[in-house]
Amino acid sequence: MQDFDSLKNMWQQPAKGGEVSREILDSITHTKTTKMKLQKPQLHGAIALTITAIFIACLALFGNLNFKHWYTYGGMVLICLICLVQAGFMYATYKKIKTIDDTVEPAAHLQQWEAYYDLRKKQNRWNMPVYYLLLNVAMAIYMVEIFTGRPVVNVLIFIGVYAAWMLFAYFYLGRKNLKKEDNRLQTIINDLKSIEGQLKKSE
Repeated sequence: MQDFDSLKNMWQQPAKGGEVSREILDSITHTKTTKMKLQKPQLHGAIALTITAIFIACLALFGNLNFKHWYTYGGMVLICLICLVQAGFMYATYKKIKTIDDTVEPAAHLQQWEAYYDLRKKQNRWNMPVYYLLLNVAMAIYMVEIFTGRPVVNVLIFIGVYAAWMLFAYFYLGRKNLKKEDNRLQTIINDLKSIEGQLKKSE
C-alpha cells in the first residue's frame, strides 16, 4: 500500500488541473485493483495444486491401496510431480507480477507491464498444452490397473465422462481464464498509456 501511495503522489504532482488529477487517480486505482486480480488466481492455483499433490502422496503412502503393480504408484508419483511443477510455475508467475515496481516513473512502469504481457503470451502458448498432456499421460498410467477386470461398459462410461471433463476444462475453462487474464493485462497497459498521455498534456 505504501508503494501505491508513493506512485499516486509522484504521478499526481505533474497534473495541474483538478479534473485531470482525478482521472489519473481513478486510472491508478483501477490498475492497482486489476494487478491484484491477476495475482490472486496464480497464488490460489499454486496453493490448490500443492494441496492436491500432498493429498495424493498421503493417499499413496498411507491409504492401504494395495496396488499390485509398481507403475500404478508411479502414475501417482507423476501426478504429484506434475502438480508441484505447475504450482511452482504459477507461484513464479505470481512473484513476477508482485515484483513489478509501482513506484517507478510512468514510462518505466508501462514498459514493465508490456514486458510481462509479452512473456505471458509466450508462456501461454506452451504451458497449458504441456500441463494437460503430461497430466493425462500420468492419469492413463495410473488407471491401467484400476480398469483391469472391470466391466467394459463401466470403463467406457468413466473414460467418456473423464474425457468430456478434460475437454471442457481445456477448451472452455482454460481458454476462458487465459482470455480474462489477457483482457486484464490489456486494461492495465491501456490505463497506463492513458495516464502517461494525460501527464504529458498537463506538463
